[in-house]
Amino acid sequence: MKANIYNDSYEPLLDLRKSWKFYLLKDLKALDYGYVARFRWLGKDYWVFAWTTKDSVKILEENGKFSITVTFSNIKGKITAELDYEGIASFASRIILGKITKNLEEYSKYLHAQTNSSSGSVLLMNALSPRISKTLDLRGTTCPIPEIETKKAILKSSPYDVIEVLTDHPAAIFYTLPEVAKVFNCRYEVRNKGDYASFIIYLSRMEWKENNFSLEDIKNLIRNEGSLARLYVYFDKIEKQKTMQNFSPEILNYPGLTLIVAASQGRGWLLTAIENDGKLLAARLERGNTKLFDDDAVNDLSEEEGTFNVYYLKTSKLIIDKYSI
Repeated sequence: MKANIYNDSYEPLLDLRKSWKFYLLKDLKALDYGYVARFRWLGKDYWVFAWTTKDSVKILEENGKFSITVTFSNIKGKITAELDYEGIASFASRIILGKITKNLEEYSKYLHAQTNSSSGSVLLMNALSPRISKTLDLRGTTCPIPEIETKKAILKSSPYDVIEVLTDHPAAIFYTLPEVAKVFNCRYEVRNKGDYASFIIYLSRMEWKENNFSLEDIKNLIRNEGSLARLYVYFDKIEKQKTMQNFSPEILNYPGLTLIVAASQGRGWLLTAIENDGKLLAARLERGNTKLFDDDAVNDLSEEEGTFNVYYLKTSKLIIDKYSI
């Protein structure tokens, strides 16, 4: 769906502090990068992440149920917006896109660009930047990749290293990376770079030894938040990735010993599971402050709808098999 913009610039429409109502957002709250807000859809309020790039506004429901992208273009002085919807109830998406289109066409002319006076603070911030030991550029990826790659990087680093993670995914800044820093008892800071963020992790003294573990250790590893990260060191090779809409236990059926990590694109939930030739050895589901394990974790997702990513990881390391399978 396309909207005509009656303004000299689309820049004001990228300032969600002023234009949030155009996109049907409510209770907008600024985060370190992007915003969290309520969005009413099909008679129900959903929590969404909202953020901007240099030419677009993106809205993502935290459980991946829907996403909306509004992309602006200026061709020879004619400004237009292309609106796209992905997710559940696509048959009704024209209604919601139609409302946003109407708002943009009728009210965009009343917004004006604001002069940016932050260059001095940006220069100061750059001058005070820490010495980075390692940079992970994870822009363009969604959950659970920021969690997997950051944990692996921390466990392969030296004490007091400084790791910088570049991401343009607000859920990673809001949920995932702060949780990773907490697990490893690290300080962190977030620097908003405009259309992406720099998440800087200051490692503390680390007491980590890479030892082989047996399959009978897995249930304990998955239940302990600090030990859980060890799995990402042993299962260090991503063999396959899927993007799916509906959860099914069949997703956990994969040849051989496999670590399976699945997460909604907005990181509303995260599933970590170990299986061997289709037999579930252990599973952990994190949904907000709730944690479920094994069959309870899988059953809780049995009717889950929304876009989510699944990654299948294999190990290149020795695991002593004492598990009854």
